[in-house]
Amino acid sequence: MKLTEKENCFFIEDFFKNGVIAGFTKPVLQGDVLKDIPEIPCLKDFRIAFLKQIHSATIHHVQEGCFLEGDGLITDKPGIVCVVRTADCMPVFLCSEELNVVGVIHMGWRGAKLGILDNINYDLKTFKAVAGVAMRQCCYEVGKEFFNYQELKLSLKEKNNSLYFNPADFIKRRLESKGLKKENFFDLNICSICSEEKFYSFRRNATDFRTLSFIVRAK
Repeated sequence: MKLTEKENCFFIEDFFKNGVIAGFTKPVLQGDVLKDIPEIPCLKDFRIAFLKQIHSATIHHVQEGCFLEGDGLITDKPGIVCVVRTADCMPVFLCSEELNVVGVIHMGWRGAKLGILDNINYDLKTFKAVAGVAMRQCCYEVGKEFFNYQELKLSLKEKNNSLYFNPADFIKRRLESKGLKKENFFDLNICSICSEEKFYSFRRNATDFRTLSFIVRAK
């Protein structure tokens, strides 16, 4: 897998196949979905599906461009670009070439705790998944109450009397429990807080701007 950098976004290449376009915006764009997605030339003619994100466990299976309330979008229709907005939470890209299904999920610790990944209503043995730009364990300090969250405990690490959550590890474990093959998971390992690219981070500076993560099957 490789990342190809363009003027206003990065594309994930050599991982998803069958006409799938996936990637995420650079901080030159501010995260206004209806304004920014058409600024990416290869996406400008697609219908857009996006969300009022509420840190829930709700995933929508969509058949057309739309604006819904929830935290995940999945489609088996070509020409629908599914988009989530993040500034520390984890975007999770999903694709099954066999089923012609693509999707993207917005997952923070609340969504993880509520079981959003368990609401992907597919056996994931034919899927590939990518963990996108998000706060990583290096910066994801949490409170001791996280030891009480059974769903999250295996992805916690103590260091220097502080506790850190590893969202990519949590996602990998959860998706593999739903059938995803180990070799079909890839972590971009880009931290929204400490990366050189300075992606938007709410924890770092309480920004209102967002990174857009997108995926579409073009044909």
